[in-house]
Amino acid sequence: MRKKYICMLVAVSGLLSLSGCGPSAKKTEEEVTIGVVTKSKSSEYWLSVCDGMEDAAEKYNVDVVILSPDAETEENVQKNMIRDLLKTDIQALAVSPINSYDSETYVKAAREKGISVYACDTPMEDSDVPYIGIDNEKLGYELGEKLAEALDHKGNIGVIAGDFQQAGHRKRVAGFEKYMEKETGINIKMVRNGYSNMRVSQKDVDEILTKYPDIDGIMTTSAVTALGLSEAVEGRGISIVSVDAQEDALKAVQDGQIVALGAQSGYQIGYETIHYIVKDLQGEGTGEDEILDSKVLTTENIDAYIKEDKYSSS
Repeated sequence: MRKKYICMLVAVSGLLSLSGCGPSAKKTEEEVTIGVVTKSKSSEYWLSVCDGMEDAAEKYNVDVVILSPDAETEENVQKNMIRDLLKTDIQALAVSPINSYDSETYVKAAREKGISVYACDTPMEDSDVPYIGIDNEKLGYELGEKLAEALDHKGNIGVIAGDFQQAGHRKRVAGFEKYMEKETGINIKMVRNGYSNMRVSQKDVDEILTKYPDIDGIMTTSAVTALGLSEAVEGRGISIVSVDAQEDALKAVQDGQIVALGAQSGYQIGYETIHYIVKDLQGEGTGEDEILDSKVLTTENIDAYIKEDKYSSS
């Protein structure tokens, strides 16, 4: 079972208190400290990312300081956290950028201090740094295939995505749209973005269904959005596909509320991020992206996936 994650206040350089998660692991003799800034701390997915990082830090005997904004919309808060971490004694910085296209300034500042920088979960598109995470475009393509199968390759569909400033959401939609190019019987009627880690309100759902009453399927780029959507459209016969292997989303697949779920393990992303950085600091890194496995879950394989417990630390 995954351990409980405890959030606490961490004072950075004595300048201000920032919201951090979990205890720091014991340092090595070289006192290696890795600073991490995630997008959020408000969902099961991000807590599992932090769990993976803490376990890897303990395994590889390094110190890790993890800071997280309250929500994925707090770009300025995230940048302030990064700036203050760079004033501390860290050897590496891993960021899950809220804005994938505005990282150049802090990446440059880190490199001037000799601090290595890495992108985890979400790539940085304006900076040449290693990325540790899944192939989002490939996963979006595979979800398109599953939705097409669920609709018997005909009908009208929509996309409700996270903020396109986050490259992961943009790439998932790009892959999905690429697959749909071959489906002549399926029409993409609408694409909306800006729902990063947010539930779609009933008002938004009513507006969408009023404007597009003939929608048969919807792709969302995060499970939090999909779960709210599935509740709002219950009984309307709309097929939903989405991403993230959190427990409530897995149950939604079992119950048929979500027809396909792209499973990216937050725990694995967190663990492998720290593992990658440790190898890199030891001179064993490749400098290349570390693309992790993802899997599309349906009613056919969801029970086996849960039994294997791939979304937890066990």
